[in-house]
Amino acid sequence: MHPTRQALHGALLCALALAGCGDGRGETAQAGPPRDTPSTAPRDSLLSPVVPPDASFPDNPSTLDALQHDFDVYSWKTFVALNWPVGAGGQADGTQTIGAAGDNATVWETYKESYEVFLPSGVTPYPWGSPRSYPAACQGVAAAGTPVFRMLTKAPQDVLDVMQEPFQTGPLIDQDSNYVRYAIHINRDAFEFIVRDSLYNAYAQTRVDSVRFPSGDLDTGVTGAIVIKSAWKVLSPGDPPGRFHKSQVLVYTAPGTDPVVRESCVLRTVGLVGFHVAHKTQSAPQWLWSTFEQVDNVRVPPGSGLRASFNNPACTTCPVNQPLPPPWNPDVKGTPSQITRVIPIDSATMALNAEWQGRLRAVNDSSVWQYYELVSTQWPTANPPASLSGPNPMGNPAPQFLANTTLETYVQGRVPNVSSTCIGCHNNATTTNAVFSDFSFLLERAQSVVAAGRQGGN
Repeated sequence: MHPTRQALHGALLCALALAGCGDGRGETAQAGPPRDTPSTAPRDSLLSPVVPPDASFPDNPSTLDALQHDFDVYSWKTFVALNWPVGAGGQADGTQTIGAAGDNATVWETYKESYEVFLPSGVTPYPWGSPRSYPAACQGVAAAGTPVFRMLTKAPQDVLDVMQEPFQTGPLIDQDSNYVRYAIHINRDAFEFIVRDSLYNAYAQTRVDSVRFPSGDLDTGVTGAIVIKSAWKVLSPGDPPGRFHKSQVLVYTAPGTDPVVRESCVLRTVGLVGFHVAHKTQSAPQWLWSTFEQVDNVRVPPGSGLRASFNNPACTTCPVNQPLPPPWNPDVKGTPSQITRVIPIDSATMALNAEWQGRLRAVNDSSVWQYYELVSTQWPTANPPASLSGPNPMGNPAPQFLANTTLETYVQGRVPNVSSTCIGCHNNATTTNAVFSDFSFLLERAQSVVAAGRQGGN
């Protein structure tokens, strides 16, 4: 057993004895002030292009707060590595540093998108690194390799898919009345596992009686399966571009009949507003769940001259945290959403955010990455069980609730029937033939000619 996992084993026993159920958070010592290193200084050693295979616990923490801190540090290291400048073959470019040029194309944006894995009729996806495919409406609109935000069928309406949020509760619309767009990416470890067992095909899934994605392992250095959900807003003149990670993408809208939606594919500059990482690891068979947001999503500093992307403080009659009622048509302007954060980011995480934002700012005062913040990391407090089907398959998640205002907008906190708990929600994930799918809804997207696959989530 790796020494860090031994430390975790003992620490969890102590922490659970002190805290009971393991889903609360107390006060934590404040992190140090942000670093103010000159831009000419050597690279901060904590800014690394290597995705950590698992969390580590260098201080042998003995409380839930101390463990939460180390899991949050893991999340920031993961955020930095995934958003590192990309080099040849989709690998991190070790000669560069995140944000040194202000903004940069990232490693994770070269990962496979879900629509490239779960294809019509359940056909085998193209190998890792293959060129992107395009809908006919997008061909010739932009240079080859331009990302495509597609509208795959997820809801009964053929309007929404990865654009629609979890639980099919409705779209998110920014203050310029544009619909937020979504994407789902998976890393190579997850992709090759799906291909190896033909899990991209619904008929092949009928021959599977269990699913276990590969785990990140500190001993071997294996990264393990990673699934990334991202949320993007179309940037407009009112959005300062220097505060967003930007991408030129093809925004594709599939034709629909209820309501009538015309097919379209247009080139747009979009800004990253939500970033959610699920990572299967040895210490967390229920996966680690890290969620980040752009700092201006729902509030801005008073007197800054900035505006929030999804909240208008001048509108006192706007319904708060309520989705636009259907029918939804992303091809036209919608009523802006009025969003607030239900569960505040706690003081310890805010202090850690300031520390890491300082590191990123020290690389370059104009780095866009300094304008992102960790909301929290959800992790299983119980020791990893021998079987995920045992008496405690979810492992007592901490914190109990975790919500991203762009991804769980309308189910923040505890609400009737659903709650914003990553592990609790994904504990219901299955294959197309109702076999537990290891906390991933991805496999419900599989189709086949022999057995029609039902459309699923992420």
